Amino acid sequence: MMEDRNLRRTRVLDVVLDCVIPYIHDPKDRDAVSQVCRRWHELDSLTRKHVTIALCYTTTPARLRHRFPHLESLKLKGKPRAAMFNLIPEDWGGHVTPWVKEISQYFDCLKSLHFRRMIVKDSDLELLASSRGHVLQGLKLDKCSGFSTDGLYYIGRSCRNLKVLLLEESTILENDGEWLHELALNNTALETLNFYLTDIADIKIQDLELLARNCPNLVSVKLTDCEILDLVNFFRYASSLEEFCGGTYNEEPERYSAVSLPARLCQLGLTYIGKNELPIVFMFAAGLKKLDLLYAMLDTEDHCMLIQRCPNLEVLESRNVIGDRGLEVLGRCCRRLKRLRIERGDDDQGMEDEEGTVSHRGLIALSQGCPELEYLAVYVSDITNASLEHIGTHLKNLCDFRLVLLDHEEKITDLPLDNGVRALLRGCDKLRRFALYLRRGGLTDVGLGYIGQYSPNVRWMLLGKWPTIMMINQ
Repeated sequence: MMEDRNLRRTRVLDVVLDCVIPYIHDPKDRDAVSQVCRRWHELDSLTRKHVTIALCYTTTPARLRHRFPHLESLKLKGKPRAAMFNLIPEDWGGHVTPWVKEISQYFDCLKSLHFRRMIVKDSDLELLASSRGHVLQGLKLDKCSGFSTDGLYYIGRSCRNLKVLLLEESTILENDGEWLHELALNNTALETLNFYLTDIADIKIQDLELLARNCPNLVSVKLTDCEILDLVNFFRYASSLEEFCGGTYNEEPERYSAVSLPARLCQLGLTYIGKNELPIVFMFAAGLKKLDLLYAMLDTEDHCMLIQRCPNLEVLESRNVIGDRGLEVLGRCCRRLKRLRIERGDDDQGMEDEEGTVSHRGLIALSQGCPELEYLAVYVSDITNASLEHIGTHLKNLCDFRLVLLDHEEKITDLPLDNGVRALLRGCDKLRRFALYLRRGGLTDVGLGYIGQYSPNVRWMLLGKWPTIMMINQ
């Protein structure tokens, strides 16, 4: 009798879990479920749809297939982040070939692939296109190398259901532009095309126009150097476009008044745009939600003029030429801001003056004016405990905080930052990622103790003295 009751209870639990487990998506929750018992481990194996492998050498393609045979999405990382700064040899490793061979023979449910900092050969892309081209919906070659436009030709010809093709920051050998023609000719499902920050230059405007006509759901295009005036018809055909990044402005400023951007466009990346061309953006700035100014040729005043016209801005990427004044304008005009990334400017541009640096003054104004911030990454020239305390007081939704103190100033206003770091960590209890690069004397042992005491929920941490780094993962 007791055994029958236990058996019925087990069956009920299995039925409940069968209904619940498809709605558990967080990898850590999945891992916890799979360790309860063999049956739950098996259910996780059969129902897991996505896996991220942070280093391709931590497992093998065969083991992945046996553990998760019904994957629909796979993200695979190769070389460490140091490869982005040319600190690792090109032939270090991270080849996708063994993975592509396994995928081509098995993984029948796989629809999306994301390779990051890996070596991809044309033969890999050819095999992938011939074996999985009919089902592949997403292909991201993110900061990869080793392939050419010949490999992309196979993808364009065979992957007719592709919705996402991302090549951003990949090193690609360009033989011709036929890959884009094949993609435009054969695909009607494409939603995202991204070859931003690559060396691809042999692009025919007619192919972009054909792509826009054939793909009614095209919402995001990020490309390389291409004269904006040549894209007038492309913008007219791409009526669903919401994000555009790239382009150049080589003609007289008054000629750009003829450019009309799609009505739905709300995410914009401006490359090489200068002060004289800014009025093009002013006309629709009020509707912008995302703005990438990392490669714009704008000074502090230009940033202020543009930002004050973007009250609905949620994401901003810029360099520290934005200055404290730019952050003050953000705090006044962009209260919906959720993500802010400020990269280090080019020292050779001569912009490291009072107008082109970020300090505690700008951080205080930002934290007071943008309470919805969730992500903040910034290079600063000066910092105080009070500015970090303001962040802890006002930015209660902050999940990711990264700060680098540059070595431009001989004297910093307020070091060590022990009390400021404590206030930030105590106030931002949603923080999951935390990075702090300071100089000697930036933190004492007391400050390090505060980090250990007040960061129980932080899963990823970087601590170090600029430019050296110590990484801690939790």
